[in-house]
Amino acid sequence: MKQKTLCIATFLIIFLLGLILPESANADTATVGKPQNYFYVKAISNTLALINSSNNDDQEVNSEIEYSVLSFLGINIFNPITIITKEISYLDKSEVGTTINNVSNDDKIIEAVTPFNLTQTQVSNSTAPTDVAVIPNANLKQTLNEASPRVFIYHTHATESYLASNTDTTKSTFNTDETKNVVGVGDVIETELEKTYGISVIHDKTLHNLLDYDASYKKSAVTLDKYLKEFGDFDLIIDLHRDGANVNNKNAITTKIGGQDVAKIMFVVTKGNPRYAKQKVLVDSMIGISNKLFPGFLHDKQITVVNHGIDFYNQNRSDNAVLVEVGNNNNTVDQVKNTGKYLSRIFAEQLNGKK
Repeated sequence: MKQKTLCIATFLIIFLLGLILPESANADTATVGKPQNYFYVKAISNTLALINSSNNDDQEVNSEIEYSVLSFLGINIFNPITIITKEISYLDKSEVGTTINNVSNDDKIIEAVTPFNLTQTQVSNSTAPTDVAVIPNANLKQTLNEASPRVFIYHTHATESYLASNTDTTKSTFNTDETKNVVGVGDVIETELEKTYGISVIHDKTLHNLLDYDASYKKSAVTLDKYLKEFGDFDLIIDLHRDGANVNNKNAITTKIGGQDVAKIMFVVTKGNPRYAKQKVLVDSMIGISNKLFPGFLHDKQITVVNHGIDFYNQNRSDNAVLVEVGNNNNTVDQVKNTGKYLSRIFAEQLNGKK
């Protein structure tokens, strides 16, 4: 009990000394090499040490006394700056530069007293998925030259299909009807590139995956080689696919762009093929265009990289060969046709945009 009485008396003395000896509490760090309020800090440290020296049975009581006494003096032990603010009338206000706010038991944030004004030039303007570029972009249009096709579109798995509507309950994921399969998406891209952007396209609709699905890439390679022999290389070669998903969970990969439901896209590349380095540059460029113009348009993966694939997915035949997956079998025809318009804009930016 005597110790507790002594502690209270000590703190009262500290309080009185603070009124009488303010200069002692405002030690100049630059001149004496001690922190501000060294007098208070030292006195409190010694007193707390005295309190802490009591036996363990009194520890909880002592803690309450500590908080009570310090509170009586206007000091918050979780906020040491109150030692200064207790005598703030004696101090030059310019010397008190920060406040400390307790945000949790473990984390503390130091904030400037002077309000921080964020200027517009300091703000990173990230585009929301609803704030997208308008399609089409008339500035990208060039004169169409049908004699010199720049884009070749084909389908290794041409019968990969979509749902006719959101109420379509069919379990089939393949369809030879071009209005319901991935060939229909190719039609949209072909039309958009030629009529809107003046980019000549060859769209081959051969059903390579019929009869012998396992030989699909071998058969589509024959088709690709035929056109490469006839026209030379193309500025862009697109093997257009759609991803596969469980038909029972209706997990379509869809986003909204410009108020429309749009199936997301994903690029697939083969790292082991000898042309991978240049193809990766091409794909990265189109990913950048997509993220800039149409945030959220890309599948979460954006790009799938495999080591070899089946015959490199024919990507070893040109630096400009890409494989693009548009949605999955749970997407609707309308959704993927909307995708075709946005995808065409990305291709046109890559081919006709300023480099």
